[in-house]
Amino acid sequence: MKMKKILKTIALIAMSSLMASCDGPIGYAIHVQKTDNHMRRYNDNEEVDDDTIRFVINKNTRQMLMKAEVNGVEDTVMYDSGANPTAVLFYSDETKPDGMKFYKVPIRGADKKTKVRMTYIPVNVKTPMCVGEAFGSAILMEPFRACDKESAINRYNILGFRGIGIGCYQLDFTHNRVYKMNRKEIDSLAYLPVKCKFEHDVLFVYPVINGVEYECMFDTGNGNGILILDAQRVENRNEDDLLYEGSYGAAIGGATKKQHFVVALQTEVGFAGHKETLPVMFLESNLASNNVGLEYIKRFDWIIDHYKERVYAKPHVADTIKVNKPRYAISTADGTLRILTRLIDGNERFKVGDRIVSVNGERVTEENICHYYDLLTENMDWSGFDVQVK
Repeated sequence: MKMKKILKTIALIAMSSLMASCDGPIGYAIHVQKTDNHMRRYNDNEEVDDDTIRFVINKNTRQMLMKAEVNGVEDTVMYDSGANPTAVLFYSDETKPDGMKFYKVPIRGADKKTKVRMTYIPVNVKTPMCVGEAFGSAILMEPFRACDKESAINRYNILGFRGIGIGCYQLDFTHNRVYKMNRKEIDSLAYLPVKCKFEHDVLFVYPVINGVEYECMFDTGNGNGILILDAQRVENRNEDDLLYEGSYGAAIGGATKKQHFVVALQTEVGFAGHKETLPVMFLESNLASNNVGLEYIKRFDWIIDHYKERVYAKPHVADTIKVNKPRYAISTADGTLRILTRLIDGNERFKVGDRIVSVNGERVTEENICHYYDLLTENMDWSGFDVQVK
């Protein structure tokens, strides 16, 4: 009898594991295999005379935004060159299509430990430059409350690297536009060929930081500048370092995981024949790959040739990247005003995760939460405020 019970228990455990795996990475892999027919089509958009994509960069949320039609719906989307799906669509329990099954799987992103509920779907993308039929991701998200000035990566659907990637095109940050290039014209322009690698529909480039070349993902979805894993860091004695604890930014699924990271304010960076001194962020852990983000990318104009897998770049700005040095960073992602990051300098008053319940004697409510988010975010020093936490 005991042996029968043991076998029954083992069978139940095995069945539970199988059911869990069908709802997890294994189930997702099976779904992808069944869904993907390897069809990929990218063609010029012949319906428009002007084949230029215009974009804006939101200075508050640090997102690169453009208009596109995805699966028949035209809307503002975010361009994230660090995302290898052609498109990423966000749904909630209320908006998801009937019968769409989601799987809990880890995703490769800025924070390599993030797990989300996602599935694999056909996507049709139309921009003034091209029309694409491929496959993308749908992600099921919890409702996310964000103030206007707060970075929220799931506020917009996403176009990935191949979302606009037809042939040879220019990312022109001088005029905030993307347009097709004739490959024969490249040599006559003031562009330098740069070392690059195309891998799994993602682009890598190679800046030289403090005299060392680093392989970095080309990632417009990262609103920061340059992110490097701290274990690979070569220090510069002249650097002025700021040590932080908490989240360093936003990623799909919310804020990145809590960790320690350093902002090195005076770092020597060279790329495309151009050298300058810039802030660089060195992360303790949870970084999928070294990364150049939008704050750095937009300092150049780029020509990206998908067919020949070549990249050319030209610097177009000489201003320095200004770094705010807040003692605390906050978020409203869970509907409360919560401390996300703190500067470690021996004067810390609050901890990461503390919820701010009142400011200057006034309770933080749903009606005034964005007012206090803006107030505390714009004032790097809170010594003039009576901030109470719980």
